[in-house]
Amino acid sequence: MPIRRLGLFGNPGKPEIAAAVAEVAACCQRAGVPLLAAADLAEFAPGVTIVGEDELPDRCDVMVAFGGDGTMLRAARTIGHRATPLLGINLGSLGYLTDVPSAELAASLDQLFAGAYSVTERTRIRGRVRRDGRDIVELEALNDLVVNMGPLPRALLMEVRIDQVTLGRFLGDGLIVSTPTGSTAYNLSAGGPIVHPGVRGFVVTPICPHSLAIRPLLIPEDKTVELRFADVGQGATLTADGQAACSVASGDVIHYGRGEHPVRLVKFPHSDFFLAMRHKLQWGAIQRRSTGE
Repeated sequence: MPIRRLGLFGNPGKPEIAAAVAEVAACCQRAGVPLLAAADLAEFAPGVTIVGEDELPDRCDVMVAFGGDGTMLRAARTIGHRATPLLGINLGSLGYLTDVPSAELAASLDQLFAGAYSVTERTRIRGRVRRDGRDIVELEALNDLVVNMGPLPRALLMEVRIDQVTLGRFLGDGLIVSTPTGSTAYNLSAGGPIVHPGVRGFVVTPICPHSLAIRPLLIPEDKTVELRFADVGQGATLTADGQAACSVASGDVIHYGRGEHPVRLVKFPHSDFFLAMRHKLQWGAIQRRSTGE
């Protein structure tokens, strides 16, 4: 698909973003592609058309997000149900979603304008909180939906059911239900597995369970997952990608499922999941020390 308009998205407070926006503007000018951005980013380069951030996905063919994974998650939330592809440019943080380093920005844009790219779809996860027989809130996430105990250090008594089959009750600090995309986020820190984004499934990972028998579980995405709260303290919270939240209470039930609208990510021919993991996680970086023999 030819790129007729390019949109910019990012945090204007990042020190590297001014130079990155100016570089994109120069590339777009050479290619004859109009550039759109919110006012706080447009000020970094001349000739940028100012549009509201919420309007950006409707006005551009590809949205470029500058920053780390937090910026990408916010951009995905801004895109919402729309099908606008998203390209992540890493501005120095450990970004799993922003797999284009800033040093390759100009070359990547040349590939984009030449049509040398593909678009991959990443599943979102949806969670509906049900209280007293009615749904009170619905949240969607690209990475994960996380339940935690909040500011008070009181464990939650929870029950997990999959396809109406109970896996039992357990005490713990919370529960993570992540997509394959989010498997390298909180899930990984909590001891869950890294899952290739091509796998159609979700990872259910307990946070600090008070039992060695409760382990992370990878399940197909068409399974129904329920989390029932038998006893939770004040402040227990469900969060979506760390950006949207709602409180949960004893007796609540969360129903998890696949979101209706995937996030569409721009990928280039050299993009490779395993190479990215090797680089970002430094696989194979440990060297055997010489014994001097």
